[in-house]
Parts: sequence; C-alpha cells; structure tokens
Amino acid sequence: MSFKTIIKLMDIKTLVAGLVPVILGSIYSKYAFERVNILYFLLLAFAMILIQSATNMINDYFDFKRGADVNKSSDEKALISGEVTTKGVLTIIFFYQLIAFIIGVFIASQTSYYILLVAILGGTISILYAFGPMPISYTPIGEIVSGLTMGIGITTTVIYIQSGVFNLSTILVAIPTALFIGTILLTNNLSDIVEDKEAGRKTLPIILGKKNAEKLWMFNVVILFLLTLGLVLINIYPLIILIPVILLFPYKSILIFSSYEKTAETKGRSMGLIGQVGVKYHFSIVIGLVIAIIIR
Repeated sequence: MSFKTIIKLMDIKTLVAGLVPVILGSIYSKYAFERVNILYFLLLAFAMILIQSATNMINDYFDFKRGADVNKSSDEKALISGEVTTKGVLTIIFFYQLIAFIIGVFIASQTSYYILLVAILGGTISILYAFGPMPISYTPIGEIVSGLTMGIGITTTVIYIQSGVFNLSTILVAIPTALFIGTILLTNNLSDIVEDKEAGRKTLPIILGKKNAEKLWMFNVVILFLLTLGLVLINIYPLIILIPVILLFPYKSILIFSSYEKTAETKGRSMGLIGQVGVKYHFSIVIGLVIAIIIR
C-alpha cells in the first residue's frame, strides 16, 4: 500500500477538526489556569490525528459496503479505486485505534482514568456515526453530534488533562469550535447532496434544501465572531483577543462561498474554504491568548 493511498484514506483535509480542539484547549489552559504540559500536547495531537483518520476510514468502509459511495470519484475514495481492500482498511483502523488507545491509557494514568470513559464514549459515537440500522451520517443530526463530540467533548477534555479543571467556562470556550466542526460536516454534506439523496441519506442540507444550507453556512461563520465577542464580554477571553480576531477574521470567505455552485466537483474547494475559516479563526484566538499570557 502506497503512502499516497494512506493519505487518501486519512482524508487529511478533515484533520484540522481533530487538531484545533487540542491546540485551543492547551493554550486556553495555559492562559486561564497557568498549566500546560508539552508532552501531553504532542501526544494528544498525534492521537487526534489517528482518531480522526480512523473515523474517516470507518465511515468510508461502511459506505463502501453499503454501496453508498458508488457514484463518488475514485480520486477521492481509495476503496472505490481498488487501491486498498476492505481488509487492508480494517487493519489500518485497528492499528490507528490501538496506538491512540495506548496514548490515552498513558495520559489517563498520569491524570485521571475518567478520560478513558470519555474516549470509549467518543469511540462508540464514531462507530455509530457510520454503522447500525440508522447511522448518524444518514440523519440530519450529524453536524450536531460531531460538533458536540469533537468540539465540546475533546476541547473540554484537553483542558481538563492540561489543568485538571472542568467547569462552565471551559464548556463555553469550546462552543465556537463545536460550531466550526459542525460546519465542516455541513460543508461536506452540502457538496454531496445529490449523491447522498441517491444513497437514501437524510442529511441536514437535504432537509433544509441547498439554498438554506448555504445560508446556514454563512450564518455559522458570522456567529464565530459574535460568540468570541460574547466570551470577551463575560470575561472568559481577554479583551486583547479582539485585535487579532478583527484583523484576521475570514470576512472574504462568505463572499467566496456564495460565488460558486456547491457540487461534488467543487467539494475540494468548499472543504478547503471551511478549513481556511477554521485555521484563520483559531489562529487569531491563539495569538490573542498568547499575547495575553505574555503581557499579564
């Protein structure tokens, strides 16, 4: 199996969804509680890359077995192109999950074994997302589940690992990230609306309709800014964070997003665009928190 095939299976354009909660959670822990462990940060980042990749593969595996990916491009799906067998995919999933689990056990042994319960719950949700009589990916709640699980669940867990603190503030900090991660899935489902209809899915864009789903996408991007302002007003974020957010916020993304048709052919462009939104937004948050840490 080639390196190119493994990268295709991992679907690296989605990995930002796993890394963002780790980076934000660690930096916020340093800002709010003056605690951060670099080793934990590196291990968590690596584990999240493995978990997100394995989740993508689980989804592809079950879609392939159902025939739901039959109309998708072989350039996007390694199972369709025949570059890898289903047995090969299952083997990679097993090793990725095993390594991530070992990392989780080590971190839990140094912090709290309650973390393993969170990991088991997250793993169960990732399987239910693609498996069962009614997979989550076939329903309109996929965006909500992914946002809550990865955005709030992982971010608050990372903060807890780094600081030992779990409270309302750590949950509120995670809300913009949850919105961003949910919007990643919204972008994916919006691009696949034709194929998903044929596969029998009832995703959120199918229920809302393409135009309303596009409006929701743009609304979500705007709300990222407003949520940040709210976090400043209730003293969870420092006032200085607004400077990088205002300067770096991806204003043009809304105009770009509204300028072209959302189809399977433009999916790469759409996923790249939401990735840029997430990177620019969270980069501005991290810069603001770092400045606040330095000047206090």
